[in-house]
Amino acid sequence: MKRWMRVAALAVCVAILPGCWDQANIENLTLGLSVGLDLDEKDRLVVYMAAPVFSKEAKRKNEVYGFRTKTIRTSRNKFDSVVSALTVGGKSQVLLLGKRLVERGGWFPLTDVFLRDGKQTVNAKVVLVDGRVSDVLNHHPEDKPRLSFHLTRLIDKNNRRNFTVRTTIQKLIDQKYEKGMTLSISELKLNEELEVTGTALLDNKGKYKGSLNQQESALLLTLQQRTADEIPFNIHIPQERKGGVFASDIVSFNAGIEKVKLKTAYNQGKFRFDVAIHLSGALTQKLFPFDFSKRGGELEAEIEKQLEGQFSNLLKKCQSLKVDPVGFGIYARAHQYKAYKQVQEHWGDTLAEADVKFKVKLTLKSSGTTK
Repeated sequence: MKRWMRVAALAVCVAILPGCWDQANIENLTLGLSVGLDLDEKDRLVVYMAAPVFSKEAKRKNEVYGFRTKTIRTSRNKFDSVVSALTVGGKSQVLLLGKRLVERGGWFPLTDVFLRDGKQTVNAKVVLVDGRVSDVLNHHPEDKPRLSFHLTRLIDKNNRRNFTVRTTIQKLIDQKYEKGMTLSISELKLNEELEVTGTALLDNKGKYKGSLNQQESALLLTLQQRTADEIPFNIHIPQERKGGVFASDIVSFNAGIEKVKLKTAYNQGKFRFDVAIHLSGALTQKLFPFDFSKRGGELEAEIEKQLEGQFSNLLKKCQSLKVDPVGFGIYARAHQYKAYKQVQEHWGDTLAEADVKFKVKLTLKSSGTTK
């Protein structure tokens, strides 16, 4: 009896151990770490895939293929016909969208495969390419890691510095079906090097509407309350402006968000939003003579005035484009549901007519290590 009990216990242990019967060596796999969608000169869809090469005999670290096809899923058969290893799509790190594709719109149903196929991933970062996707995927700098890893680290770093948003496929789909806000994704451009230029703004159909630079992206992340770290600000103080070759009117500081409070009202057929932003930080640069210990309050007040102007300009830009990347519609739905329900299908037009006021409170806790 004891012997049979030992055999049964051993059988149970063997059964629950992870098996290796379906193992696959990495040399025998083509990992599509970067996927790209673009339109050619005749507005035909081209699906690209970039995969690392692990063969010692290969001279290049990446292989890139592009095929004219109808969907992402049907392109996989064409990839399998040219690569020497089995194509694996569930390891994608980046989804690149060509600007020509996004300006045309109507591409969003192509992302269905990422949600419907359980072997796909929804954690890939979505990035707009200001140019052609093929140029980015065929960019192979010798002093950089493999392209897919370089793109991933580039987006993550710029998001951590609050220079761009970080939108995954899952978050993009969430934004798509959220009527109270519109889409925002990272934007990059290939000059001499790959450069993250800021944030691309899309409507809920995925059509390109405009772009934000790095400073505007930092303001957007502040309003979204999604900043990853302290925000670096460089502010011009008008009364300190002087002539000459070198700038002498700039003050720089790093600030963290203490609180962002948004109040919503609806009067006479128009929405009103009052946004109160409290920031705190420390000076990192001051290019003009100023006694911070005696006149620190004056400097804070001037910076607050400049920041309020920057937030207002950002909102006016969004209103002119009829987009809402901040999500003011979510607040309107929560606090003014009856009025919001009547305009939810054309919220961008409604926000364009709304009154939005900003009030910034800045607390500079330090002037730095130099008096």
